[in-house]
Amino acid sequence: MTTNRAALVALACAAVVGCGGVGGISAPHTVPTSGTVLLKGKPAAGVTVKFLPQFDTGAVKWEPNAVTDKDGKFTLSTGADGNGAPPGEYKVTFELLRAGADKRGLDTEIDVWKGKYADPATAPKVTVSAGGELDPFRLD
Repeated sequence: MTTNRAALVALACAAVVGCGGVGGISAPHTVPTSGTVLLKGKPAAGVTVKFLPQFDTGAVKWEPNAVTDKDGKFTLSTGADGNGAPPGEYKVTFELLRAGADKRGLDTEIDVWKGKYADPATAPKVTVSAGGELDPFRLD
């Protein structure tokens, strides 16, 4: 379900940006935001990082996101590739997705960590203000 939600958000963002704004909706003001994810002290590659806003983002529920590179580094995108995140407070979730099958045998993406780092209730909080490099996220 998380993957479907992310796909819908991505499609909504693409539609809004691709059409130059629909019905007065446009991508929010963002600041460049990047960081690093470490797993047991080492760079974690291929991790999906989602910033869940703890503030009102308006009619479109913008969720900045990124996938880490081989060095565990990421640059957030909100409606445009690499443009950062709107200033504000966020909860941050992490998933390491791999191809698999659900209980019905349908192809899907499965979180290798089985949701350990994807629960907003226990997710770390971070504040994006002027942008830049965030402190590394250290997963155990």
